[in-house]
Amino acid sequence: MNLIITIILALLISYLFSLLAKKIRIPYVVALIISGLFIGFPAVKEIIIEPNTEFVFNLGNIALICLMFLAGLESSWRTFYNEKKDAAFIAVFAAFVPFLFGFILFKILGFSLLASLISGVCMSITAEATKARVLLGLSKLKTKIGSAMMAAGIIDDMLGLFLFILINYIFKEFYFKENLLIILSITAFFTGILIQKSLSRKHPKLKILEQSLLWLVIPFFFISMGIHFDLNSLILNPFLAIIVVLIAIIGKLIGTLLTKPFLKLKWKQLHLIGWGMNSRGAVELALALIAFRTNLIPTEIYSSLVVMALTTTLIFPFVIEVMIKRNPRIMN
Repeated sequence: MNLIITIILALLISYLFSLLAKKIRIPYVVALIISGLFIGFPAVKEIIIEPNTEFVFNLGNIALICLMFLAGLESSWRTFYNEKKDAAFIAVFAAFVPFLFGFILFKILGFSLLASLISGVCMSITAEATKARVLLGLSKLKTKIGSAMMAAGIIDDMLGLFLFILINYIFKEFYFKENLLIILSITAFFTGILIQKSLSRKHPKLKILEQSLLWLVIPFFFISMGIHFDLNSLILNPFLAIIVVLIAIIGKLIGTLLTKPFLKLKWKQLHLIGWGMNSRGAVELALALIAFRTNLIPTEIYSSLVVMALTTTLIFPFVIEVMIKRNPRIMN
C-alpha cells in the first residue's frame, strides 16, 4: 500500500479508538494500546501496514523518544520536592517488590537470568502520563495523595531506567542502534522534566507541541508495539499472561503497603496509592519493546507484559473513582 495512505489510515484508526475511549471514559493510553493491537492483527496488518513495515518500525522509534519526552513533561520537580519523603519510601518499596516477584516468577518458569531480570524491571515501573490524566480529570492531582503518587512515579521510572541500563551494561547485550535508542529515550525523558520546570505546563507553544505529538507521532509507538504482539503465544500459554498480571498487581500493592511503618499515611490511602502505582504504560511498554526487539526477552514474555500494561492501566481509573466516592476525603 502507498506509504502516505498507510500513515493516514493508521492515524485515523488510532483517532477513532481515542474517540471511543473518551466516550466510554477509559484512559487515552488504553485506546492507543488497543488501536496498536488492532492494527497489528495479521489480517489488518497485511492490508494497512505491509509492505511499509520497516518504515513504521522507524516511526515507532521516533514515537518512543517523543513518548518519553511527554512522560518527562508530565513529571514535576515541585511535586517531587513537596512529597519527597513519602514518595521515596513508596517508590523504592513499590518498585523492589514487583521486581523481585517478577524475577522469581520467570526464573521458576525456566526463563534465562537476563530475561527474568529484564521482565522484573518492566513489572516494577509505573505510568506517569496515565496517572496524571486520571488525577487531572478528577481534580485530585494537587492533593497530598495525588502529589505522592506522581512523585513516587518519577522516582519509580528513574529506578527502572537505571536498572535497565545497568543490567544491559553488565550483560553487554545491546548493539549500537539499541544503545542509541535508549540514550535518546532517557535524554528525552529528562529534557521533558527540565522544560516542564523552566516553562509553564500550560505554555501555548508547549500545548501545541504536546497535542501534535499525541495525535501525529505517538500512535506509531503503539502500532509498532502491536505489530510485535503475538496473540498465538497467549492462546498457547494463557497461564503466563494471567500470572504476570496477578503478580504485577499484588507486587505493587504489597510494596506500597509495606511502607506503613515509615509513613503517617492511613492504610486506605496507601491502598489507593498502591493501585495508582499499579498503572503501567509508556515507559514499561517502551522498555519491553526495546528488550523484545533486541532478543532479550522472548515473544511470550513480551506479549504477557503488554497484556499486563493494558490491564493495570485500565483498572486504575475505575478503582480510584470508586474509592473516592466511598471516602471523599481520602486524597487529602
